[in-house]
This record gives sequence, structure tokens and C-alpha cells, in this order.
Amino acid sequence: MTIQNAADVVSRLKKGDTRALHELHDLYYPALCHFAISLLGDIPAAEDVVTEVFVTLWKKNQDFETLQNIKAFLYISTRNACLNYIKRLQRDSVMKSGLSNYLSTEHEEFVLNEMIRAEVLQQIYDAIEALPSRCKKVFKLCYVEGLSNSEVAERFSISVNTVKNHKVKALGLLRLKFLNTPSMM
Repeated sequence: MTIQNAADVVSRLKKGDTRALHELHDLYYPALCHFAISLLGDIPAAEDVVTEVFVTLWKKNQDFETLQNIKAFLYISTRNACLNYIKRLQRDSVMKSGLSNYLSTEHEEFVLNEMIRAEVLQQIYDAIEALPSRCKKVFKLCYVEGLSNSEVAERFSISVNTVKNHKVKALGLLRLKFLNTPSMM
């Protein structure tokens, strides 16, 4: 490409001329693909990376003054995109490896226990939510947030004895709920 042709392509690209983008694509795509393949060793992935780089070039079409700027951008962006692709593959590999460890027979019991634990906790939370309003509030403040009886009494402007009564009532209702609930197994 001559200097005048290069300046013309850059000017047209800045104006949003898609033909200029196609000319740059035709000029650099094969070399960039070769470069990406040498980094990734995967032809389809390399082609995808280079295609995305050209999409980025189009989005930044106003940012370039010379063909050399465009060429440098294309190569640097391709290199960075390839490195990001490799990092993503490594992360995915580590995640898949970790998942396969959890799914192995050694961890099946752990997973099953966690599922049961989650179900039991949900039942407990549902039972707490079904308590009468004041009992529920006192119960949560005492047992979930860890406030003392006197702190709860002060918050609601009630006596410490009333707080204790609400706690006893809440625990009694919860006990009744779970003693009368048929076993899931």
C-alpha cells in the first residue's frame, strides 16, 4: 500500500467508511491469524480473536492517525487478546478440575450433607418467619444478631422479663413445629 493510499484508508476509516475497514481486514487478517495461531495453537480460536480485534478497531476508528498506528494496534491487541484467551482457558481448566474433585465419590458425601444442611436451614428460617410478629423480632435479635435480653428490652421499651417470655414462646413454637413435622426421609 502506498503512502497516499494509506492516508486515504485512514481518513476513510475515521469517517466511518466500512470499505476502509474491509481493506484493512484484507491487508492484515491473514498475518494476524498466523500470529494468533502461533500463540494459541488453535485455528478457530485464533480466527475468533482476530475477528474481535477488528471489531474493536472499528469501534475505535476515530483514534488512529496513521496506518502504522493501526498496524501497531492490531498486533498489540491480537497479542493481548491471545494472552487473555489463554488465561481464560487456564481459569476454566482449574475450575473444571475443582468441580470434578467435588463431584468425585470422595466429595459426594460432602455435597449431599451440604444439600441437606441447606434444606434444614431453609425449614428453620421458614419456621422463624411464621412466628408471631413480636416473638419473631425478639428471637431474631437475640439468636441471630446476638443482642442481650436487656438490649432487646431497651430497643422495644419492654421489660427484660417480657423479652424472656417472648423467647420461651418462640422456642416452644419452634420445638412444637419440628416435633410435629413428619420426617422427610
